[in-house]
Amino acid sequence: MLSTRPLAAVGCLLGGGLRRVAACTSAGAADCSPSTSGRGYASMPDTVRSAFGFCVQQVRQYDYPNYVWVAQMDKDLRPALFALRAFNIETALVADQVRSKESVVGQIRFQWWRDAVRAAYEDRPPNHPVAIALAHVLHSPGPKPSPAVAAPAPPSGAHADTGCGDSGCGGDSPRSSAAAAAAASTSSSAAAAASSGPGRFSRYSFKRIIDVRESDFLDPQPPLDLGALETYAEGTASQLLYLQLAAAGVKHRDADHAASHLGRAVGITTLLRGTAAHAAARRSYLPVDLCAEARVSQEDVYSGAVSEGLRDVVHKVASLAKGHLDEARRLAPRLPAGAAGLMLPAVAVDRYLQALEAVNFDPYDSGLLKQHGGGEGAAPLSYVLAVKWHQLRGTY
Repeated sequence: MLSTRPLAAVGCLLGGGLRRVAACTSAGAADCSPSTSGRGYASMPDTVRSAFGFCVQQVRQYDYPNYVWVAQMDKDLRPALFALRAFNIETALVADQVRSKESVVGQIRFQWWRDAVRAAYEDRPPNHPVAIALAHVLHSPGPKPSPAVAAPAPPSGAHADTGCGDSGCGGDSPRSSAAAAAAASTSSSAAAAASSGPGRFSRYSFKRIIDVRESDFLDPQPPLDLGALETYAEGTASQLLYLQLAAAGVKHRDADHAASHLGRAVGITTLLRGTAAHAAARRSYLPVDLCAEARVSQEDVYSGAVSEGLRDVVHKVASLAKGHLDEARRLAPRLPAGAAGLMLPAVAVDRYLQALEAVNFDPYDSGLLKQHGGGEGAAPLSYVLAVKWHQLRGTY
């Protein structure tokens, strides 16, 4: 059985958060836009302003549960989060927009996104709203790193970790104070460069998201085992969380560790939530080995034939996601300031897993699909309250 945790009453805690969600919903991009400072909303060219508006609407339409929490984040951070999540949506939509027999067309589109990201890093994005928004985010000054995320200084008298012993490198010739000062200055400059502009975002994460989605598009066979599911989730959802942390200026090993686990929980849960939709398109993400063990055929999955075997397979997949969610939450007390808010996708994961358990692990249940299908119906008031409750407490 998956563990459950009831939500405490939080009626008086709505505050501005719920009003902000409502404002974003009714006013579109305007209330979810960058601030007026720096490369802010008021100083943007119309094309950039329109690009961010498009990103907001994409997230609202295709990823509403995450739209809810992003809309409640600090106004200076919201644009980057919407742009990154819109990029994730665009790469995910390629497979839906291209028929399987047109694999070459799909490859061309994925390559287009690789080129678009490269061009965005060079501040010459193609004429696509998400690429334009990404370029703006990449070349905007990043937030100042919090002191909580800085690496601790070595003990007095200790050598830096250079791979040398206590006697230093080069025998009896320790590094001179002038050389040490120069090295420190270089290190400081490099750190400053890495914390602002394109340098703070990992190109690998963008590339990994595209590569994993392209591989999934080209090979539509179900995953062989749970490990394959984890690989997919880490290559998509975890990478997106790493980019979110970078947008907030968070550099911290425990935050990365939490993002890795939470991303796998998010990715696996997203695939579970889409079981019925995938089946309609004759696709399945239920592992082959588990289905074979439970005597569940692919036709059973495609037709929505719910058996005890199918429930058992879904339970094992859900338990894997729950394990990663629990591990991500275990790390919460060790995260630096600003990181917990970026882990709020955990709220939707937890709610879906609890709801799935409540219907005895039937991913085709009509009530489950209505409440957790991904559209605006997937964000009832209780979910908005839960998000706000965790945000106020600094938890997820």
